[in-house]
Amino acid sequence: MNQTPLQDGTFGEMEKFYQEMKSYCNQQGIPFYLVKLQSLQDGVVEGYLPGHDGWQTLPLPIPDVFYNRIHSRKLEESHSFKLFKTELEERSIPMFNGRFLSKHDVHELLILEDELLPNLPETILFNEKESFFTFIEKHSVIYFKPVSGSQGRKICRLTQVAGKWKIEQSGHLQGVHFADTDEKLYETLKRFSRKQSFILQKGISLFETDQRKVDFRILLHRNDQLEWKVSSMVARIGDPGTIVSNIAQGGLMKNGPDFLKEAFDLQDASRIYQKLVRLAKNTAQALVENHDDSFGELGIDLALDTDTHPWIIEVNSKPSKKFQGNYETFRPSVKSIIDFMLALNRENHP
Repeated sequence: MNQTPLQDGTFGEMEKFYQEMKSYCNQQGIPFYLVKLQSLQDGVVEGYLPGHDGWQTLPLPIPDVFYNRIHSRKLEESHSFKLFKTELEERSIPMFNGRFLSKHDVHELLILEDELLPNLPETILFNEKESFFTFIEKHSVIYFKPVSGSQGRKICRLTQVAGKWKIEQSGHLQGVHFADTDEKLYETLKRFSRKQSFILQKGISLFETDQRKVDFRILLHRNDQLEWKVSSMVARIGDPGTIVSNIAQGGLMKNGPDFLKEAFDLQDASRIYQKLVRLAKNTAQALVENHDDSFGELGIDLALDTDTHPWIIEVNSKPSKKFQGNYETFRPSVKSIIDFMLALNRENHP
């Protein structure tokens, strides 16, 4: 992790999640503490131990398993993080969810799986003019997304309207722009991207309810048998007129299965639910098989088109831990994460 406690002694919106992790570990008789990025050379780490008076800083033994909750892409690309990973490898200590995922890298990995091809919107990296012009010739609606973006920020929807391109940005404050020619569109996007990497993704005619776009965030965890299981599914319902359904951009959230039962008859709701779950599990499995890093938790965003065909929109290796709803003890994902850590430890010490 890369946080230190706030002035009130807590870890802000992560506090509830960490406290639930602590409670479950206490029940299982497992030591739980938080560790900042640091050298492991001395055989001890500076860690945060939860106590009655908040989090205490103590020298602690190096943990047997690390779950990476670093929130900064920049820090994950730093020399100090690379050294930390090397030290873990030298000590044969497993770490999972060791990095953020880039939208383009994920797409390049998933297209290796034939069975996922019908569910992947055509996607290219925004760079050379030639490939850009070829792409926009094929599609009348395109999404322009930052490769390393999150929470629906800096996304544009490009729509061909009467020989011009209409450019709409995510968020409520941005206006609508028009580009008269393909060349002008390219130049506008070049300025907008400001040297940041972006992808172009074929627009899907998304399923809507009351003119609100809907997609689904499915949270998956690997269990103690190292198989992917669905921990939760939520439907994210965008504000009318917005181009994304992210909660951070003003969307609503509903329990996924409940939403499907409201939107479809019971038989169709059940069929669509099974289809989404199967696709989410296959996506997670494909990522694990084609990626060097270990993953125990993924947030997978899927969407239905107007024919209820499911599409893979995004895969997130650092799903939000913002507290949603009420749990008497702890949310199901807490148990899943700890069980996976125990399975990794057993694998490591047979």
